Amino acid sequence: MNEADYIFISHAHFDHLPGADRIAIKTGAIVVANCEAINLLRSAGVPDEQLMPVSGGERIPLFTRTVRDQAKRGEVPTAKALPDQPKMPDHSLASLAVHVWPSLHAFMPNPHPDLMDTAVVYTGEASPYTCTLDITNGMKYGLLQLDKLVPKDKMNDGMRSFLDYVHDRSTNLFSHCDGGQLMFNIIINGSAILWNAHLGTYEGVISRVEPKPKIALLAIAGRANHDGRPFNGSAAQFAVKQVRWLDQPETVIWCLHDDR
Repeated sequence: MNEADYIFISHAHFDHLPGADRIAIKTGAIVVANCEAINLLRSAGVPDEQLMPVSGGERIPLFTRTVRDQAKRGEVPTAKALPDQPKMPDHSLASLAVHVWPSLHAFMPNPHPDLMDTAVVYTGEASPYTCTLDITNGMKYGLLQLDKLVPKDKMNDGMRSFLDYVHDRSTNLFSHCDGGQLMFNIIINGSAILWNAHLGTYEGVISRVEPKPKIALLAIAGRANHDGRPFNGSAAQFAVKQVRWLDQPETVIWCLHDDR
């Protein structure tokens, strides 16, 4: 990739963050991400002026690279800023905008299935304290240490390839902690495209997103996370709820770990 104005990161896991550092350094794009991802990107050499830490609730005007460069040179009106704050264009020059909202990571079914079937119904909890902390611990002490849990003679090529990938931290930048899931509602001329990168959300947040998106990119894998608790039902049933909370967008695009 040779050109990018912005990079949006949903969270800091191994399958969502790696590569963002190289793209940002190559293109000069501004990265909008949670603090866990931002700290990793900074350590990888992404200039601080390209890093925009968010946690949900932010409304951000988006500018082309050309307009940002013009603002640095004082050729266009700039926003009010503190003395050492990098110059940014006045919001009237924005091409688009993005509203950032807090979201939630899906739960992983236990035992982990080879195929995530969206029709499988899950009920109950492993304990009264089941939460996304289980995802963090499962990532750190389970998935990322697969070689300690699976005997060498039981490993297949996919497992070995995965371990090679996650053990190469110099190339693949990520954390075992998601850092706080985010979803993005990108505003284009009064319309919106919403992206939620995992099968989880706060009902009170997603149902109040404005403007309602005409296009929604929604993840559909794992066990749904509804308000921080495992959802009793199937992924498909939860997906239907999300679509209704969003007032039924004209187009819904399903994503996350689908190789088709």
